[in-house]
Amino acid sequence: MMMTEKNFPAILQIIFRKSMKRVFFLSICTLLALPFLLHVSCTPKKVSATTIPTTTEEASPEPSPAQLRISEISAIYKNGKMYADIGYTDDARKKFDLAVSDLFNQPPDIRQDKGFESFSKTLIANIHSIEMQWIQQGDSYTESSQSEQANAILSEKFTFLSPKEADTERKLVEDSAIKYEIPVVLNNQVLSYIKAFSTRLKPVIEASLNRGAKYEKLFKRIFREEKVPEDLFYLPIVESGYRTRALSHAKAKGIWQFMTGTARLEGLTVNWWVDERCDPEKATRAAARHLKRLHDYYGDWYLALAAYNAGQGKVDRSIRKARTRNFWKIARHRWIFRRETRNYVPGFLAAMVIGKNPEKYGIKIAEPVEPISYDTVTIDSCTDLRVIAKLSGTTVNRIQELNPELRRLTTPITKAPFAVHIPAGQKDNFVTRFAQLPKDKRVTLRYHRIRPGQTLSQIARKYQTSVSAIKRANNIRNVRKVRAGKTLVIPIGQGHDYYYRAAQDFTVRKARFPRGKRIVHRVHRGDTLFGIALRYRTDVA
Repeated sequence: MMMTEKNFPAILQIIFRKSMKRVFFLSICTLLALPFLLHVSCTPKKVSATTIPTTTEEASPEPSPAQLRISEISAIYKNGKMYADIGYTDDARKKFDLAVSDLFNQPPDIRQDKGFESFSKTLIANIHSIEMQWIQQGDSYTESSQSEQANAILSEKFTFLSPKEADTERKLVEDSAIKYEIPVVLNNQVLSYIKAFSTRLKPVIEASLNRGAKYEKLFKRIFREEKVPEDLFYLPIVESGYRTRALSHAKAKGIWQFMTGTARLEGLTVNWWVDERCDPEKATRAAARHLKRLHDYYGDWYLALAAYNAGQGKVDRSIRKARTRNFWKIARHRWIFRRETRNYVPGFLAAMVIGKNPEKYGIKIAEPVEPISYDTVTIDSCTDLRVIAKLSGTTVNRIQELNPELRRLTTPITKAPFAVHIPAGQKDNFVTRFAQLPKDKRVTLRYHRIRPGQTLSQIARKYQTSVSAIKRANNIRNVRKVRAGKTLVIPIGQGHDYYYRAAQDFTVRKARFPRGKRIVHRVHRGDTLFGIALRYRTDVA
């Protein structure tokens, strides 16, 4: 039944009539206003000349030369900060060095500008704060871009080649007439990897071979000395891509991807100061001995390589379960070997085939490739790497490249002398200059292991520094969380610290004091003897 006004109760009829009246009234008002609204919307708005800003009346004043330099240097710093935030410390350090260098390359009139001086102090303090965090973290020089190279290759699923494609790849290998010290089985798994490595994974393989070229002479010499096949030189292609600080998801590290326990069993040192898994020479010798021991045990290179990847215990159990010592038969059982281990041997064989004949697969090796070379010097005391770099006429980055096993910005505190690599041809010059350098000038940092009952105040007094400096250097926010046994970084001097030297030029007043005049200084909270001496242009002694 259709609802009408007659069907409504009396009270609803009253409400209905009032509502209809309001709707009718609003409709009439809208119709009357419509012509006016259309006229306004269609008429162009007249704008007076005074409403348009002119470039001369309202334009912002031109920035001063100092402001322009601040803007340019800030952009460099922000770029470096971006790299630091994502863990690319090498790139960050380069940007920070460039920013600080630009500060000092400005003419005197800009450096004396108050705004520029204030900006410089802040910038240097920020960079130093970031650097101290790197020192405390220790391993921050390991960049995220260097990690998990093995997984990118060995954890992928590959489609086996068709019989025709397999025949093509097999013929390509057989026609090359290359001799191999480790036998190569050209089954479908190996041929599939050769195809993948020479096509879609070609950039990865090419980059790895170019990184490894400088190590080829060194590694093959070590393999000859340890009496293992020189073809093992190509194993890092599927391990680390020849990255000295490569870190896998399983915490295996270095070119040869040693786990900590295995590394120590093979005589490598892994502690708070050094990680010799990252030392190309020592780690390669350890890898050669480890692989030789595995081969002597199994009598088969394929099983030895599988054990290198998965562990000897895992391979022993797999042999018992599969009731065979044939790697290829064991690898057929997916429930015995994980995918990475199943792919490890065919992946290595494919990398070896391509690595020994890169031109045939379109792999370009940069020419000429200079073998890695360096001089070795012995350091008899804890020494800052920046001091070593300065005395050997190079950069800190170069010293770290030659000594990737060092986890700190100093050589370790050891009773025995520590061997450090420096650029070739610098040994005599370094030895002479280093012998003339007092021990207290060799390091700008100390490392202190907190003893039970010690407080930060006691530690600060011991090293003639301040509690605030120790807290900043170690990123300590809550003093209560500082426990016995923790190792602290102690900033004790500024003589050789690049950023500290930069700070000195902007924080130290250039006031000249008459010779022999006695100055009375009231010690304030946070003052250090070094800071006071620096302020009055004298020394602590």
